[in-house]
Amino acid sequence: MSCFPEGRPLCSRRNWMFLASGLTLKLAHAEELRRLPPPEGKSPDPRLADLIGHMRKIVSSHDGAALEAMMSPTFRVEFDVGKGPASFRRQWRPESPGSAVWSILQHLLEIPGYLYSDTLFAVPYVFARFPFDMNPLQYVVAIKSQVPLFAQPKSDARRVGSLDYSIVPLVRPSPLPVIFPAGSFLEVQHPTAGRCFVSSADICHPAGHRLFFEKRAGRWRWISLAAATIEDPPDLKRHTVSAG
Repeated sequence: MSCFPEGRPLCSRRNWMFLASGLTLKLAHAEELRRLPPPEGKSPDPRLADLIGHMRKIVSSHDGAALEAMMSPTFRVEFDVGKGPASFRRQWRPESPGSAVWSILQHLLEIPGYLYSDTLFAVPYVFARFPFDMNPLQYVVAIKSQVPLFAQPKSDARRVGSLDYSIVPLVRPSPLPVIFPAGSFLEVQHPTAGRCFVSSADICHPAGHRLFFEKRAGRWRWISLAAATIEDPPDLKRHTVSAG
């Protein structure tokens, strides 16, 4: 029986309860944030793991000379800045302990990566798996479970919720290039907590910087540190992106 035959509201109580429960389920579903957990699969090549471990030590010690020694003359500095250690030095000034590159690299190397193919690996995994129907400048992704949300932009503020590998919208879209100072907070719009704040240490921006590693002649090399641009990353056009 139709609830509204010829415009007359003749629903029974049971029908109204059914419709109400369906509406509640739809609203609850609409309030659920999409999730982006790390990919599951085989462990990285041990030689790649060793290279990344070596890189972590260099970053921890802020050793600019050792970092540049990892680069080949074709190392890509951003997608449109230049190539090689000299261009990297002009862009980031790694000789300075206060260079932003150290906090960027430290943060990236704490996040799992994504294996595009047997010869191309990227850190973090977030950009590679980010949904195509979402604007990457308008969201951030929690990189762990139980990421706290705060009422104010400080770590001792009242907690108003948490994220579980969630994709959460920003209150304001990020400008390019996306760089967050260490210890900063981002204002997000949570479906139940409303406007609140999340620590930049607990999130990854899908349009932020990425590390690319490529296997050449059986050896893994660090080939780029670049942030998102409007165009597709040129180094990825040669590779087939696997699903998952």
